[in-house]
Formats: sequence, structure tokens, C-alpha cells
Amino acid sequence: MTDRIRLAHCGDMAGLGRLWHDAVHTGAVGAYDAAQRKAWSPAPKSAAFMTERLSGQIILVGEDDEGLAGFFTLTPGGELDMAYVRPDRKGDGLASRLHQAILDEARQRGLASLTVQASHIARKFFEKHGWTLVQTQTVRPNGVEMQNHHMILHLQRQHGP
Repeated sequence: MTDRIRLAHCGDMAGLGRLWHDAVHTGAVGAYDAAQRKAWSPAPKSAAFMTERLSGQIILVGEDDEGLAGFFTLTPGGELDMAYVRPDRKGDGLASRLHQAILDEARQRGLASLTVQASHIARKFFEKHGWTLVQTQTVRPNGVEMQNHHMILHLQRQHGP
């Protein structure tokens, strides 16, 4: 299977909404209960919702032979806002490649650090990639209490020739 990482386009938005929903409802089983997963993502998001939600962000997608396989987004202020891969791609290196690509984008924009609000599952991934826990916090999406982890990564400058 050959992966390709590219910038998202408007035709990707509905697929990103479905991928987000599937990642939450399948990939987060065991870390969050059914009520928490439903509060986090009650239904697949529409193209219009995703377009508005991700407006102004850098959106990198990973594609494979089956279509959209993952995506990472970065706000202008340096928040890694969304980081999801299809459940069948979890642990195969795609997320690490998307992570590296988003870090490259952040460095090109002169960002010194990035932050993320990571799920229990994502926290392990980010720690493996050098992120530091700032605090565990309680959030209430759609009125349902759950925890996530505020994390930070200080970027090293790339030294050119």
C-alpha cells in the first residue's frame, strides 16, 4: 500500500468528517465509553461543517489505495487541532508521517512551539514524538464529562547549509 501526503482540498471535507467520526467511534473504544464517544462525535460531520471548522487551518491528508486514511490540522497560532487516522491504519506509521509533515509546515511558518488537546490514546502517540504534558483537564463536549491532555512541543530550528 502506497501512501501519499498532500494538502486537503474542498472535495475532501465530507470524507474528513466521516474519518473523524469513525476514528472516535472505533479507534477510541476502550479509552472512552459509548456516551463519551457519542458526545465527542454525535454523527459524521458534513462537508459544510468541516469547511467552516477547519477554515484558516493547514490541513494535511494521508491517502492510500482506499482513499483518505488520515489527517492532521494546524491553526495559524500553532495548535495541532485535529489528528486522526482511519482505525485500520492505527499503528502502521501513517500518523508519524503526517506528524512529521505538519511539524515541517509549522517550522516553515516560523512557529517556535505547538500545542495539542490530546485524547488518552493520542497522548501516548504524542509523548513518543517528544511532546510534554502540561496538564490533564476535564472537558464537557455536549455536556458529557471526559478528560483530555494539554500538551506542548518546542520545535527545534532546522539548520540549513
